[in-house]
Amino acid sequence: MRIRKFVNRKKELETLERLYGRDGFTLVLVTGRRRIGKSRLVREFLKGKKAISVQFEKRLWEYNLNKLNKAIGEHFGIPAPNFSTFSDAFRFIASQSRRRLIVFLDEFSYLLRYSEVEAEFQSIVDEILAESNVMLILSASSVGLLKRSFFDYSSPLYGRSDATLNLPPLSFKHLFEWFEDISPENAVKVYAVTSGVPRYLELFEGRDVEGEIRANFFDPNSFLFHEAKELLEEEFREPETYYTLLEAIAKGKTRVNEIAQHAFLEPKNTARYLRILEDLGILKRELPAGRKAKRGIYRFKDLYFAFWFRFVAPYFEEIESGFPEGALEEFEREFNHYLGSAFEEVAKQFLIELNRKEKLPFRFTKIGRWWHRDKEIDLVALNEREKKALFVEVKWKNLSKREARGILRELERKAELVGLDGWEKRYGLVAKKVEGKDELREVDWLVWDLRDFERLISN
Repeated sequence: MRIRKFVNRKKELETLERLYGRDGFTLVLVTGRRRIGKSRLVREFLKGKKAISVQFEKRLWEYNLNKLNKAIGEHFGIPAPNFSTFSDAFRFIASQSRRRLIVFLDEFSYLLRYSEVEAEFQSIVDEILAESNVMLILSASSVGLLKRSFFDYSSPLYGRSDATLNLPPLSFKHLFEWFEDISPENAVKVYAVTSGVPRYLELFEGRDVEGEIRANFFDPNSFLFHEAKELLEEEFREPETYYTLLEAIAKGKTRVNEIAQHAFLEPKNTARYLRILEDLGILKRELPAGRKAKRGIYRFKDLYFAFWFRFVAPYFEEIESGFPEGALEEFEREFNHYLGSAFEEVAKQFLIELNRKEKLPFRFTKIGRWWHRDKEIDLVALNEREKKALFVEVKWKNLSKREARGILRELERKAELVGLDGWEKRYGLVAKKVEGKDELREVDWLVWDLRDFERLISN
């Protein structure tokens, strides 16, 4: 495993620096799923600053209080104190912090499992630190616990934070900063199985990507083989239920009733579970762009989970027993097809980047998929105020000029079904490779392939 350079997170660092520049007590929450780089972000911010930093563990709160005592002793150059409560520890810190001092409590969610500690931190925040010059940074991998503690109205800690930094995964474009000389095709493959999670990217070199996928997912001793199950068990009290729901979506069940039937649950209960998975960034709920619809569908937002439930979960016991042949055959047969759906997300990010750089015929304000009955358009970008629409098909294929022209003409026919009468309409195609792009563009079609991705990212 190679630790790569610190990538992206510029806005988050700027926010932390701005809050650090304030006078008085400041409380900051850093959230995001495990392995997303929360600790690394804060460590970058702490460079050159006075700070007490503690990483809590999944153990009794007394054990973690002892870790805080040791960190206090090290910071102030004194023997480790023996404070018996967190309140006493922070009372001492507050008394010593006339100048700006940062206290970073990593994996704070391990304390939130104890209701008495959660209530104690209300007193610490409201009374003990209120007049201090402490900047308290709390990070948590268990997003559900943190949300219940700081964003649930009934919680003692509700509404106490000055800022919440919710770290998303890295975008596709950041893979070119992470890996040196990675090809666009290999970047798509890496992104399709890691979803841009920094810890997962550390396990890849970006060269023989399919070989690296085999090693990282189909070896019972590998980290990514176990990771999905461990994440669900860490986050949820009923991991088996969530596992079954994700299994259903991996099998193509996208509507609440279909998913509920597969999981043997009532639809109303299923909807609640799905909303939680949506809150955690594992799933996304989609409504058709450009069309009014009450009932959406659920798809994977996190591509690591999408890949794991598509190729690993059905063969988990066999792989664990050292018999991965069936899983590997399925991977070799179906991976290219899987990349087609993952490439839609990459294409969406590409269009958003073009939009941001004003390299499209108009600036869109909404983008998403469209479907109705058996018809589907991969991406529809809209500017509702100006009544302009861009329809785009996405193909993970090498296309001849003739094939590309056929896809674009069919797209024009399908776009009429969307019903945007009187709108200005443009049509586009994103593919792995397109022959004769320039000639197709002369017809007023918008055509891009991986070479255009490379140019956009290098500019």
